[in-house]
Amino acid sequence: MSTPAISVIIPIYNVEKYLARCLESVRAQTFKDFEVILVNDGSDDGSADIAREFCEKDRRFSQIDKENSGQAESRNLGLRHARGDFVAFIDSDDYIREDYLEKLYTACVESGADMSYCRYKFYLLGIKIAPVLEPRAGVMQTQAALNELIRDNFLHSYPWNKLYRKSLFEDNEIEFPKMCFEDLATSSRLLLHANKLAVTDQYLYYYVKRRGSTMTTMNCAKINDYLQAVLIIRNYLETKGQYGIYRKAVRALAAKVRLFNIYSVIRQHLLNLDFHGMLKNLRTNKVIYKYIISDDYTPTDDIPALPCLITQPGKQKSKSGS
Repeated sequence: MSTPAISVIIPIYNVEKYLARCLESVRAQTFKDFEVILVNDGSDDGSADIAREFCEKDRRFSQIDKENSGQAESRNLGLRHARGDFVAFIDSDDYIREDYLEKLYTACVESGADMSYCRYKFYLLGIKIAPVLEPRAGVMQTQAALNELIRDNFLHSYPWNKLYRKSLFEDNEIEFPKMCFEDLATSSRLLLHANKLAVTDQYLYYYVKRRGSTMTTMNCAKINDYLQAVLIIRNYLETKGQYGIYRKAVRALAAKVRLFNIYSVIRQHLLNLDFHGMLKNLRTNKVIYKYIISDDYTPTDDIPALPCLITQPGKQKSKSGS
């Protein structure tokens, strides 16, 4: 069996409404030298059957079934089975333009870049929208690109609008941590080791915002993961002796996450009609932020732990105790 140029990894979990459109957009790619690894993460709807149908029709598609353990583990499992020189990740409720693989692959090959990046549009309430801030087309050197990616302004850490040389994962022993915001914690670490980033200004990926996504189902566990993802970036840069170069970018991201978490913490207490501990949670958010940006931070070789945690409020009980 010949080695494909690209391995496309698609985690699947209960997306039967969207999956066929996603897989059809992959099958119809103008670039043909790819394999598709479908990782069924314990779906209990019709998703696995839809995936199996595509595998039967197109031998470039293969399916792995596993017990539910989350998207990060699905991506990591797909990586372990990937045979391509490059890797692309697609979320199973999204879809891609017919030249998505061709444009990203050509951008890497022609520039000699280890990673490429495309623009995307997202659907919100059925309306197709492009982000306000967009990167320019061209080739970015690693330092300039990583400063932008960490800041989360013109470049974003989503795994699905990029093509990665697979050796970035293998040579540097990088996996997606098992947590929410695992993409935020991972993309910066990969780009640190890339020689450069090729950027196309074409809209090649279509992201479908729907109920059940990470940002629309924020709770305090996810708020903690959001903060930990930033800490993972800080810690990794420290272990590689690169933090000084990206210090301002990390501090800017930490401040952005802290501000968003103020809203998220208050929202959690409002949704649960429980204001006990809200001020403590807001203070904890500040404490973690200061810990992340502290000049006295001591790095670890393992996944770093937060110094304290924001706690989930509970709904108030009625007087009858029901």
